[in-house]
Amino acid sequence: MPSWFTGLQFRLVLAFTAILALALGAVGLFVSVAAATETDRFQARNQEFRAGRVHRMIARHYAERGDWGDVQSSLEQAGSFYDRRFVVIDHEGRVVADSHRKGGPRHFGKRSGDRSFPIVVEGSTVGFLASASEGTGPEPETNPQQARGVDTALPPPGQVREPLVSRVAAEVNKTLLMAGIASALGGILLVSLLSRRILAPLQVLGGAAQRLGQGDLTQRVPAAGPSEVRQLSDTFNAMAENLQAAEQQRRDLTADVAHELRTPLSNIQGYLDAVHDGLLQPDEATISTLRQQTVHLVTLVEDLRLLALAEAGSLTLQTELHSLNDLLEESVEAFRPRAETKSVRLMLDVLGESPGAVLDRTRVAQVVGNLLENAIFHTPEGGSVGVTARIDGPGVVVTVADSGPGIPVEDLPRVFDRFYRVDPSRSRSTGGAGLGLTIARQLVEAHGGRIWVESLPGEGARFSFELPLNQGEGQGSSRVQGAG
Repeated sequence: MPSWFTGLQFRLVLAFTAILALALGAVGLFVSVAAATETDRFQARNQEFRAGRVHRMIARHYAERGDWGDVQSSLEQAGSFYDRRFVVIDHEGRVVADSHRKGGPRHFGKRSGDRSFPIVVEGSTVGFLASASEGTGPEPETNPQQARGVDTALPPPGQVREPLVSRVAAEVNKTLLMAGIASALGGILLVSLLSRRILAPLQVLGGAAQRLGQGDLTQRVPAAGPSEVRQLSDTFNAMAENLQAAEQQRRDLTADVAHELRTPLSNIQGYLDAVHDGLLQPDEATISTLRQQTVHLVTLVEDLRLLALAEAGSLTLQTELHSLNDLLEESVEAFRPRAETKSVRLMLDVLGESPGAVLDRTRVAQVVGNLLENAIFHTPEGGSVGVTARIDGPGVVVTVADSGPGIPVEDLPRVFDRFYRVDPSRSRSTGGAGLGLTIARQLVEAHGGRIWVESLPGEGARFSFELPLNQGEGQGSSRVQGAG
């Protein structure tokens, strides 16, 4: 089957043609019936008018002469002038004159459907005048005893039309047919052009979608056509942009992971080569350096594994009811030696009542630890880092604020992205892999919460996350749904 036969344009043209044919057929039938009715009505009135004039002429002739003498010639003239047949019948039913047939008196057979006009002179009916179209032949009489004359009855209106009236009706039907054909051809041409113009953006969209499916993520389509098609084009463009962004993120992630893994591996290989070549001695300092690089490598791999599990929805949380105050106190005390080494004052402001929340203690402690590590790292000597908790509606908000240099406004939307560093010059060996905040966001969202950052340059940064309270009691496990 040809492709155009199953195409939307062909179906639109076919549907429009069917609707147009039905509409034109209905209009044509209505107009044709109305024209036929009006022509029959006009013909009937015209016949009555003609018969009336001849009737008055015959009545005047009889009134002047007192008999039917010489009425034949007058009737023949009337029949020739009006192109109709007129018959005069006396009161006894005999044909005394026939405009189209000469002969002696005949008997007029009265039948069902005959129409005649009485001729009244001085209050007395002296005869009848009948009229019929020329060529109307006699029909069998219903009474054989009266079958002596010719049937001169006036046929019912519309049974026999005059040539002029028939020609008018035929011209009306012909005009309707020609107008219908012209309208159909014009309508089909118009709908073909309109459908092609409407479907052109869809064809462009189909081609772009095919190329997009083949891997060309740069495909975009112009927003043209009706509003629905424009909306579809905008949706396609947004989808293509998201796919392109996701593909770019995938490539960046692959490159970043390779770079992050290459740095400690290169360091380990360099030290091992130096030991192997005798340039370094496998003493305690060398082994300590190798151990630090190995720990960094293991931490990076574990962070990547955790992030991959969280984003894939495969990370299982071991949740149970915990005291949030106790968790925060333990996290702050764990980082206090590091803060004191840098002369950073570490403060904790917990809630009066210890709120309980169903959470994975290890994962939430990891979130707080990531935030504290970043805050201490960016806070200069003599600065301060504060941890606070407050009830906000159905949840509790934990905030880690530092007195560091802050984060530029243009960097705030990307601080939770993988491998993103506000300061590109930061060393990976000293500044981490850039996964801590990304993992923190995934873990907070896994608990049904949210995390955000507020900062102004020179005024420090405030990282906050919110967790729901009192979701239930007891312990159990739940699987993280994909987030981020």
